[in-house]
Amino acid sequence: MKGNDFQPQLSFLRKLFTMLSKLYQTNTRLLRYMILPILALVLTHLVAYKKLPFEAGYQFPLLTFSFILLICAICCEANFICYNTIRNRFKAEPLNRHTIFRQLIISGVLTALVFGLLIYNINYFVFGVVTPVTRFLSSLFIAELIILLETLYFITRDLYLSQSADIPSRANDIWHITNGRKTHLIESSDIAYLYSQSGIVYIITNEGRKWITQFNSLNEVKEAYNLDDFFQVNRQYLVKLQAIDTVLKEVNQKLQIRLSPTAPEIPAAAMISRYRSGEFKKWMAQ
Repeated sequence: MKGNDFQPQLSFLRKLFTMLSKLYQTNTRLLRYMILPILALVLTHLVAYKKLPFEAGYQFPLLTFSFILLICAICCEANFICYNTIRNRFKAEPLNRHTIFRQLIISGVLTALVFGLLIYNINYFVFGVVTPVTRFLSSLFIAELIILLETLYFITRDLYLSQSADIPSRANDIWHITNGRKTHLIESSDIAYLYSQSGIVYIITNEGRKWITQFNSLNEVKEAYNLDDFFQVNRQYLVKLQAIDTVLKEVNQKLQIRLSPTAPEIPAAAMISRYRSGEFKKWMAQ
């Protein structure tokens, strides 16, 4: 087979790799918020209501759709919190068969508990009925399948990010900041600090330019990028050492730092609690 015969396969693999790269760098919560309503619509019509819009006598089952969406959202959010908690607690452990199997078992048990409580309480207290065992088990199977897919997405995302970090390239030094339909590339070395307020995370560069990011919290930034050069002084600020202009001592062993450069509508001062002041001093001394 000639080398040119492999070009279609190579082109497909490149496109697949690019698509996965963008998918794994997407805001995780935003991705779920986009998928959950679609998933709830499918389950409502194919599993619960069992009637499609073009069939005779169809009426949109708003109540059923609302409950299914609520159940999906709670189960997925609980699994998301559980996964991140376990990964943060055992972040020193590599992703292998043991850790992946443990995560899948915990996600499955948690889903069964959360789903069982939700289904029983909604059916009993809202509809006044007790869910038949066969229907409960079939619904639980669907819920477990959904959570399995979500957990596998988290695992493959973490595997991808960990393997990408081992590749000797400058890709990890480039931040992909999405604003509308535009994606801006910002070098990590150009970032002075990050500021979070009202569900929006801003990047302030060394030149004092302010960028609105696609992230809703500093925790989401931590999931996407390596922040070894940053220190989280409080819930609103992640700063680099070169962005600290002055450090002032406050009462009760608190510290106040003045940041440079400044940016419009971004406070130039940040408070550090006495509980983090010791850790902050050690970080500055490194």
